[in-house]
Amino acid sequence: MSADLKRYEMFGWDYPHHAPLTDVEVAWYLKHARQTGGPILDMPCGTGRLLCRLAEAGFDLTGLDLCDTMVDVARQNAAKLTAEAQARVTLVRGDMSRFDLGRTFALIYIADNSFRELTTRRSELACLRCARRHLKPGGKLLMTERRFDPALYPNSRREFGWSEPLTNPATGDVVRRRGDIRLTRGGRWIAGKFIYEITRPDGGKVIEECPIEGPILRMENYLALFNEAGFAAAAFADYTDRPSDGTEKLTCFVCRAG
Repeated sequence: MSADLKRYEMFGWDYPHHAPLTDVEVAWYLKHARQTGGPILDMPCGTGRLLCRLAEAGFDLTGLDLCDTMVDVARQNAAKLTAEAQARVTLVRGDMSRFDLGRTFALIYIADNSFRELTTRRSELACLRCARRHLKPGGKLLMTERRFDPALYPNSRREFGWSEPLTNPATGDVVRRRGDIRLTRGGRWIAGKFIYEITRPDGGKVIEECPIEGPILRMENYLALFNEAGFAAAAFADYTDRPSDGTEKLTCFVCRAG
């Protein structure tokens, strides 16, 4: 289980504010959805923001997520769609490294650094093998990962100042956060915490600390994992068709079963 699960259970509703979805990102997924057709599996689906956009475009989506809060928020977001689009959405609580949905998909994606929630090679391979078993012949697995930039960690540490306050629509709490993350294990791992200041509607304040940790994966690590799990992978830069040279901010992997 991810060390981040507490953070997502308590504060997952704020994710779209800290990592907003872009039209370029949506267009890239839509392009591959149109090439493969559906159905589509989104894992982990988070708040369902990308899933809902693809459902609006006419695709059948299943969203899988381990976090109850994320599934609840995704369900609330799906409820805002038209009745036709809502009928194309199925949401399931489950672990992306250990699931059996009893069906296959033409397109499966793991978006926006989500693969890094898995903290062991065993769970990483289990996730990819589950995806391969659920992929239709000729289907694709997509994965997008932000490149680790050591320059952001002077003296092996990165600090995030207090964010702008956000209001939890479910509770009325006003929340802001800051982060403190370090490089450990010889620069091969990140470990730290996000600290949340919660102001209740009655004015009371609470502090919550949520751990964050995980391995640092580089291009060669991803390619080795894909190969071991039975995928042939190609890497592209920043939601384009330009082959990755490993220096771009975002790497987009397009994988087919080997």
